[in-house]
Amino acid sequence: MGIGSIPLEELKSKYANENSKFIRIDDVDLHYRDEGKGPVIVLLHGVCSSLHTWDVWAEKLKSKYRVIRLDLPGHGLTGIGKDLNGLELPQGVRTLDRFLNALKIDRFYLVGNSMGGYISWNYSLKHPEKVLKLVLIDSVGYAQPLPPMIALASHPLVSPFAKHVLPKFMIEKSVEQVYGDKNKVTQELKDRYADLSMREGNRTAYNYFFVMARQKFTNAELSEGIDKIRQPTMVMWGTEDEWLKYEYFGNWKKSLPKAAFRVYEGAGHIPMEEIPEVTVKDLENFIASE
Repeated sequence: MGIGSIPLEELKSKYANENSKFIRIDDVDLHYRDEGKGPVIVLLHGVCSSLHTWDVWAEKLKSKYRVIRLDLPGHGLTGIGKDLNGLELPQGVRTLDRFLNALKIDRFYLVGNSMGGYISWNYSLKHPEKVLKLVLIDSVGYAQPLPPMIALASHPLVSPFAKHVLPKFMIEKSVEQVYGDKNKVTQELKDRYADLSMREGNRTAYNYFFVMARQKFTNAELSEGIDKIRQPTMVMWGTEDEWLKYEYFGNWKKSLPKAAFRVYEGAGHIPMEEIPEVTVKDLENFIASE
């Protein structure tokens, strides 16, 4: 497995549900879910992931909040447009704004993990009047060495092939890497990540992000603007994050001395998926705080 694609309708039958909707933004049909009523919370996933990473959070939050989550371009059921430059992270900020404008949402709480965290804090800088509070979970923000999988897939000798072929064992290995407790990684979980990587265009998108990471994520300029964030902010981190190492967590404390910080001992890169009950409670407490 890893060659060819799984037809979109087949993926929809397995990974869309009654709450799934699609909306045309630029030349991409964005897959999203809009559940519950109340103050709006927008959730952004990380690279190689999908809106499913927030399943437990959405289930627990939708009784009190309107929870909106989407598959970013090149991920999940969304796919890619004709111009790969549309995957540039600044374009992610524009896409998010156009999406929320289409839904007529102009004030909300914004939560992002990893790549979604990078889009979130950059969105908050560009549209400060729209973001009530900001939550960053193991977010891209500071220059550091590339995760091994990204380093391999973005290598000049490997990259031309990786955009077409991404073996299932590599996807499964990456899922194990983003969990601190490997015992929580089920075959069903691995299958979901692997299946969604087979949506037409997604492997090309993953490869694009990996190459972009090699070019930009080791550059000190990556963090420019973080110290200018003015929204009330909370930063969450797993101590066993193998992708964005906990040793760099202190940078956030230096740049955002007034922010709230939560550390999860033993958790990995996606604590909102690995330990959802604990992390969502911290989110709710942060939203309720003055």
